Amino acid sequence: MSIKGIFVGINKQLDPNIDELTGAVRDATALNALFLDSVPGFSAKLLVDEHATKDNVSESIFGTLASAADDDVIVISFAGHGSPDGGIAVYDTLCSDLPGTTLSMAELGDAFKATRARAVLCILDCCFSGHAPARVLEVPAQPRSVFALEGVAGEGRILLAACTARQVAWEQPGTGHGLLTHAVISAMTANTIEQVSFPAVADEIVQIARVEAHRIGVTQTPVFLGSIQGGLVFPRLEFGANYRAAFPTHAVEQMAGPFEQLLDSGFPSPIVDQWAIRFPGGLNALQLRAVNDYGVLAGRSLMTVAPTSSGKTMIGELAAVQSVIAGKKAVFLLPYRAIVNEKFEEFSERYGAAGLRVFRCTGDATDSIGDVLASRYDLGFFTYEMFLNLVLGAPHLLNRIGLVVVDEAQFITDPRRGITVELILAFLLRARVQDIRPQLILLSAVIGRLNGFDQWLDIPVLLSRERPVPLIEGVLDRHGTFQYRDVDGMTKVDAILSPHSIRVRKEKPGSQDVIVPLAQKLVAANEKLIVFRNQRGKAQGCARYLADELGKGPATATLNALPAQDLTSASRDLRRCLSGGTAFHSTNLLRAEREAIERGFRDPNGGIWVLGSTTTLAAGINTPASTVILAEQEFRGEDGRPFTIAEYKNMAGRAGRLGFNETGKAIILVDTPIERARLFRHYVEGTPEDVTSSFAEAALSTWVLRLLSQVRGIKAADIPALLVNTFGGYVAARANPTWIAMVEPRIASLVGRLLQTGLAEQEADDILHLTILGRAVGGSSLSFESGLRLVELLRSVDVATTPPLHILALVQVLQEMSDIYTPLFTRGRSEATRVNDVIVRYGHTIQRALQRFAADEHEFWRRCKRAAILYDWVEGVSVDAIEQRYTVNPFVGAIRYGDIMSIADGARFHLRSAHRILAALFPEQPTYLEGVDVLLTRLEFGLPESCLSLRKVNAALTRGQCFALAQAGAQTPEAVLGMTDDALAACVGDAMLQRLRSIHAEVSV
Repeated sequence: MSIKGIFVGINKQLDPNIDELTGAVRDATALNALFLDSVPGFSAKLLVDEHATKDNVSESIFGTLASAADDDVIVISFAGHGSPDGGIAVYDTLCSDLPGTTLSMAELGDAFKATRARAVLCILDCCFSGHAPARVLEVPAQPRSVFALEGVAGEGRILLAACTARQVAWEQPGTGHGLLTHAVISAMTANTIEQVSFPAVADEIVQIARVEAHRIGVTQTPVFLGSIQGGLVFPRLEFGANYRAAFPTHAVEQMAGPFEQLLDSGFPSPIVDQWAIRFPGGLNALQLRAVNDYGVLAGRSLMTVAPTSSGKTMIGELAAVQSVIAGKKAVFLLPYRAIVNEKFEEFSERYGAAGLRVFRCTGDATDSIGDVLASRYDLGFFTYEMFLNLVLGAPHLLNRIGLVVVDEAQFITDPRRGITVELILAFLLRARVQDIRPQLILLSAVIGRLNGFDQWLDIPVLLSRERPVPLIEGVLDRHGTFQYRDVDGMTKVDAILSPHSIRVRKEKPGSQDVIVPLAQKLVAANEKLIVFRNQRGKAQGCARYLADELGKGPATATLNALPAQDLTSASRDLRRCLSGGTAFHSTNLLRAEREAIERGFRDPNGGIWVLGSTTTLAAGINTPASTVILAEQEFRGEDGRPFTIAEYKNMAGRAGRLGFNETGKAIILVDTPIERARLFRHYVEGTPEDVTSSFAEAALSTWVLRLLSQVRGIKAADIPALLVNTFGGYVAARANPTWIAMVEPRIASLVGRLLQTGLAEQEADDILHLTILGRAVGGSSLSFESGLRLVELLRSVDVATTPPLHILALVQVLQEMSDIYTPLFTRGRSEATRVNDVIVRYGHTIQRALQRFAADEHEFWRRCKRAAILYDWVEGVSVDAIEQRYTVNPFVGAIRYGDIMSIADGARFHLRSAHRILAALFPEQPTYLEGVDVLLTRLEFGLPESCLSLRKVNAALTRGQCFALAQAGAQTPEAVLGMTDDALAACVGDAMLQRLRSIHAEVSV
């Protein structure tokens, strides 16, 4: 007698239209190892991923069955996707040819009947439904024929199927296995038994899987069929040498420092070698504490608060690679698209060559959302908003994620973005109820007292004040006196500027009087500077006058890298600054210009000595400087509030970067000695503000609606518990035991409004759940009141006569769009012409709609101004022309490129919400919804529809290059590639010409 096994597991498949799994390979590998370890004389074949082709699987299974002797026992296990017509999806299965590329269950049943083997045990951890994001092969318009599972089972044939023919097979959170395989392993390795007997153990396997399914909120009932005369008995399965070899203990409990130690724990050598080159000294003290004291490489969660350049990000990288090794995904959540793009490019270069698939998701057209939904990635970078939207729409994604890194975690306190961060964390906390527990790592450079934040998350905190590059912080007055805290912690006072060097350079005293001599002194000492200003115009002006004063040569490489078409008024200033060795960084610059400046400033020999910047540069973009200068202590524009201590510390932290400077300096500028002493105490010696929630009781309806969009259904009486699950609710309930009772009447009133407006429905058992429309509003970027406002406006739309472009104007009525700064010259009535601009572009109906809910005439004009600007932007009007057309006074209320992009990005972000609401209101209008999709793309690139196909040539083409190609008569990829080199170079430049020809050559090959 011989006992043989064939174990098949497929996570990744050849067809890019098939979702990846995370546990199928682990299922097959584990069962193969356990049987080898436990059953004497057992021989097995393991086929996973690319080795599990139809030919290989068929040959192994059918060949083994055909050659079996009378007393043989055969174990066959398959983990992967099941097809809707009752087939097994192998590695080379194609959705376009399921009958020809799947393994037929009917043929398998015939082979089971024909084999001479005494007993066959078949474990099928796949499903035959095709309806849910689990172990299902999702294919459109496929006929469903339910396969009779009895055809596989019979006398001497035992079948364990993951679910019924109309159910779905799910993966088990936390174990890395399918529910059925997890139950099989649990039952067959139980210490309470000496041997495993079929069919006796089958009931236990079914019960374990059914209960575990219920615990994670799904329905899955495994099927056991067949019988064997005298039973089928195996020894209890043991976790032996083969299992330990297949699943080495990757958890690294202790490290001495060198990265090479990670090789023994399964880390890929190309990655370890790269780390060793980047950091010859190995892990630093902070990273060693994270590994040795807090177990981040053992899968434990951690909040790390440490200064810039301390190595926080590397803690996330270590845990991310560990997660990928374990077969899970790792995601990094970041506050801004610019940082996501920077990290994506950095990690693609760093880890792409090692075989890791790096992905980004910011809401741009360059994102591959399909790859995320299909789990075809290893490391993902997301903005906060995009990650929340994705997991709300596809909760199964979270089950495949092993690590979530929240960078810049202090954003939970941000008045506008904090709600998103908090909802993400609350979502992760609720997932623990279903045993979905991805490792959570929070990173922050500056954070105050935690105020229970760590207790809410149930997470330890690694706090370090040590900076690898020491920082001198101080305040400089107009007398040249610098009061500072030195690297030894002592407060000192020095005269670093001569009072004679500080002179009034304009009509009245200003910060320029101090910045010029200070920059001259520091640059003469070979230092690079960032001068933070609180307005874009000031940052631009600062770089301009320093270019004139410093006497430095041009930053030639950066000048040569700048785009040449569709330039802005700031573009001309930038070239002037770079010619004198300075630059500025703000949203007034094109993206390609900002990226060129960042590269040039990072390059020690890039020739950019001073960077005038707005405060957004402090949020993590890699721009190392020797010294940072803060010329103001407050935001300007509509914000108008003073910098918090945390915001100051973030800006100060840009000074002195590891590998660039031995010491950094942060200098605040003030006028008088009294101000100097006051700000020194407040900012330099001050402690960052306590961590607080952005939850406000005035926004209770918005929070409740957002939270309801995260659950399937709930009794109204249980809604307060959802609120307590947020950080804000947790803190409020701790501070006031009666808080829940206080909000209950308001929640009851809100439930009434939800039912009245059709956003929610109530079932007979008092379960409240959001309607499709309610989920569209609740999962949106909008407040509750804005959501209702938009629903009312869209319900009045006649989709038969209203072009999708007009929705762009309607979203301007939202409060969220009013919150976007829109420059307006409010003296006189010159801006009233914006009303006519709207009438010309959209018509009288839209003009009247823009008057709805307007607080005053100025708000109405601003709506009209935004709507008109966006119309011109998507119709391809040049940036320069838009700036001139909508600027009444160049000194007050001027429209610049940064304003255009702020309005366009905001409209695109909220238009996505409008799109979901439109889909709920008008599901029978797919063509109209497709038109809104096109509009979203036009908003992103600022192109008319006729030019959109040019994006298919190369996603890196700029708006100006697209216009140049269109003007040359090339509006399709074919026309572009058919141009002569000279004609193409005249439109896109030599560098892009080479890229296009290279891409074309690769495609042709």
